[in-house]
Amino acid sequence: MKERSWEYVGRTVEEATQTALEELGLEPDDIHVEILEEPQKGFLGLGGKEARIRVDLIGEWEVQGKKKQVKDETATGEAPEAVYEDDELEEPGPTTLKESTGKPTRMVKDILEILEIDAMVEAKERDDSVVVDVWGDDIAILIGKGGNTLDALQYLVNVGCRRTGEVTKKIIVDAEGYRKRRKAKLEKQAEQLASKVTSQRKSIEMDPMSASERKIVHMALRNTDGVWTESTGDGPERRVVIHPGNPDRDVPRET
Repeated sequence: MKERSWEYVGRTVEEATQTALEELGLEPDDIHVEILEEPQKGFLGLGGKEARIRVDLIGEWEVQGKKKQVKDETATGEAPEAVYEDDELEEPGPTTLKESTGKPTRMVKDILEILEIDAMVEAKERDDSVVVDVWGDDIAILIGKGGNTLDALQYLVNVGCRRTGEVTKKIIVDAEGYRKRRKAKLEKQAEQLASKVTSQRKSIEMDPMSASERKIVHMALRNTDGVWTESTGDGPERRVVIHPGNPDRDVPRET
């Protein structure tokens, strides 16, 4: 059974809620928040309690369809990451492990065991990739802020499988459809900022994000009239800048 509720803590209910939205890649309308414990101040700053909430999904978040992959960003040295276009991952079902899916599945299970995360792991082979889906408790911990923990897990699995030569395809690790929801959120944000850039005729910098998320923004705006995008900054500070104008936009600007 898919996990549909999680618990979060924070200094305030609002902070705990915001953490939940960021880690799950959801919007406020997508969740119902139940306050389990109100925050309490301690005496002289000691012995206080954080707010604790339970977050439940509203509606059905089915993961259906197929995945398309955008070409890897080059010259950055970043880990292989999942980028989704219009189609989406299929919901996992019972699968017989093949040679190409067995190794990634075992690696993910071993890492989850080390992290003491109880979850179900299933893998499916696509034409150009192997998709490993994780379902169960404590998924928010596995995802991490902005998907950082999930990306790190995916990187480890790709390196481990390619080093042994057992799997040559790209391995995509997802957790309860997080990448799909995160992609939709980024596309919506990119469109809103593009509209603002067009009306104000001023460039806007987005927050730093991973290579895969920058690609999502570039692809979302590549055919939008009146704006163009480029990536600037180094390492973890690399981000997308949306500019007014109409230069050549044949490919995302990942320079």
